[in-house]
Amino acid sequence: WRQAKDYQRSMHSLFSASGARKSKHTLPNEREGFALAVGASMQWSKLRDSSNPMFFHNIVEEVKRCEGTERDWSKEQMVHFVQAKLFGGIPQYAVEKWIQSEFLGKRGDEITEHRKALIEVFIYRYLASVDSGVDSTSALALAEKAHIQEVLQCKGLGGRADWVVEDFISEEVWNDLGGKAGLKAQSKKLLTLIAAAGRKVHGQYAPIDPYCKDCGELKFQHQGDRCKLEPVPCGCGAEPLDNADGLRRPPPGGEPPRQRQRGMNELDRTGQGILETYQRKLKVIATRYPELEPKAVVSKLLGSDIDTDDHEDDESVGVTGKQGGRLLACYLFSVKDDAALTFLAQGIKAWLEAQLPKYAVVHPVQTSCLKNAVKFLPELERGLAAAAAARAPAPDFGDAPPPPPPPDF
Repeated sequence: WRQAKDYQRSMHSLFSASGARKSKHTLPNEREGFALAVGASMQWSKLRDSSNPMFFHNIVEEVKRCEGTERDWSKEQMVHFVQAKLFGGIPQYAVEKWIQSEFLGKRGDEITEHRKALIEVFIYRYLASVDSGVDSTSALALAEKAHIQEVLQCKGLGGRADWVVEDFISEEVWNDLGGKAGLKAQSKKLLTLIAAAGRKVHGQYAPIDPYCKDCGELKFQHQGDRCKLEPVPCGCGAEPLDNADGLRRPPPGGEPPRQRQRGMNELDRTGQGILETYQRKLKVIATRYPELEPKAVVSKLLGSDIDTDDHEDDESVGVTGKQGGRLLACYLFSVKDDAALTFLAQGIKAWLEAQLPKYAVVHPVQTSCLKNAVKFLPELERGLAAAAAARAPAPDFGDAPPPPPPPDF
């Protein structure tokens, strides 16, 4: 009996010393965390106060109902999940401060569009933090397992019946960002923006502009826990700022804030992702219509080929929905300088908007394509301009050197 008791004590001691105690912060698995992250983004996009005891309780209850599970999480577990997993150690108050700054001055439909953009940012941020979702296809598969569609349409979380997963997880955006690696890099920039907007000094909010005024690239990077920012070299080659210079509280009445950024794509300051999208779209046009004149190509895109279905291979991309609008915008941009195309004399946007009344009501597919082209056009123009500015000029060697002599045989 004594030997049995001694053996029991020794095993209990060994078990305890091995670190096998259960953590009080049990994080949700990838599927559960995805649904909870989307639910949190939907509540935050309605500017809900996360310090309210019911904030996380409502999220958990609605997500449980959407997923059909009895698994439960306490407020403490949810706070730990959001801070540690979703936002890399940045506290709730900083996230809320950043969100409030993003919605400043928005009215009516702008708020709805901004809500969608914010939820999209949260979704891509979560996908960057987990092992699953190596590409858009597997990300959509994880979304299906997590019942993200049901969460997006949940009225208790502020969802809408017309919100679908494909509007928030796009293969185009995924490719623009450079796949999983690019997604992680853009997520790091996102954390920097949140920390810069929500940081405190001596208990008082002290937001800073993290972008370089000369080259427009980030001059700080989020490091470690909470809102810690470290100076980093930017694109113009300026030396990193000292903490005392770059992180001091901005003086009152200083420079106006930069234009608010929307969506993960907006974090690409060099325009490389948009440039690659533009090149891919023109490749599709060249493959599908190798010998057609520009007017015939546009007629195809808005006529007989408007219902072309999406395919798996990259050589045949459908023109319906958002991608059709992007394809049309890219092609029109590529031919805008052709003097023979007098219909573009007033600009691409003016021509697209002039076509809308012709297709309204009885041609919804064409109308959707035109609206998406109008919406994408400013992003395309900014991205291509940024990509052109980012390209280094050719070195100037003065007079051309003489041709090389023939080899001596």
